Amino acid sequence: MVEVTVKVPQNLKDIIAETSETIYVEALKEVARKRMSNIQRRLKELRNKSAAYETKYGKSYAEFLQNIPDNVKGHNDWIEWSYLVKVADELTNKLEKLRLLLGQ
Repeated sequence: MVEVTVKVPQNLKDIIAETSETIYVEALKEVARKRMSNIQRRLKELRNKSAAYETKYGKSYAEFLQNIPDNVKGHNDWIEWSYLVKVADELTNKLEKLRLLLGQ
């Protein structure tokens, strides 16, 4: 477990002191839902761009890696596609953690 400290303005201290932990959990879940929405949108963009490369080369990223074209365009596409795959994997992992937080 990780302990989180929240700093609030002094004039809100009395309101916060009367609040149970439940409200903090609900606030954290709301933040998680918003983050999930943003991450899902970004992930969709990345997957669409990756799908464009799959269409262009007629193969998956893994297959492309086995035979990268030996030219500048092939090299540039490899760099871009690698970035798309890496970021998509990272975002997928974040989504899994957020889903755990939300009990999904």
